[in-house]
Amino acid sequence: MHDYGLRTVHIGEAIKKRLDELKMTKTEFGRLIDTPQQHVNRIFNRENIDTGKLIKICRALKFNFFSLYCSASAPISAYLSAVSTAGNALNNLGDSALLAEIEIAKVKLEEAKGRESDLRDQIAGLKDNVEQLKSQLQDKDKIITLITNNVK
Repeated sequence: MHDYGLRTVHIGEAIKKRLDELKMTKTEFGRLIDTPQQHVNRIFNRENIDTGKLIKICRALKFNFFSLYCSASAPISAYLSAVSTAGNALNNLGDSALLAEIEIAKVKLEEAKGRESDLRDQIAGLKDNVEQLKSQLQDKDKIITLITNNVK
């Protein structure tokens, strides 16, 4: 039986260690992962965690916790795995790591789309402000013209 270099990890302890490394507060961490601060300690006590939640945690703490479960020294390419197994593309070697990276990439993409939308909203607001300022400037120019005509 082959263990594929898999390791047992107490994920809660690993998350707590990373939080301490970053000197991040539980409140800030909870806000980043949409979890009330009082539930953060529960995460630290957990030996395992839902994959979706772990992806959020990876993003928040800028660390791939999935890598802790495998002692592989280098990322495994799905293409190279298929080639090295005589072209058997159905080989499952590295699938979990690959899927984890895909999920992280999807989360990054959604966050980027959200930031893009926010920036577009900010740009629209700034354009409105520019138009208001132009209108106010035109009004002031009219007032100055009226005053100068009345002084003459």
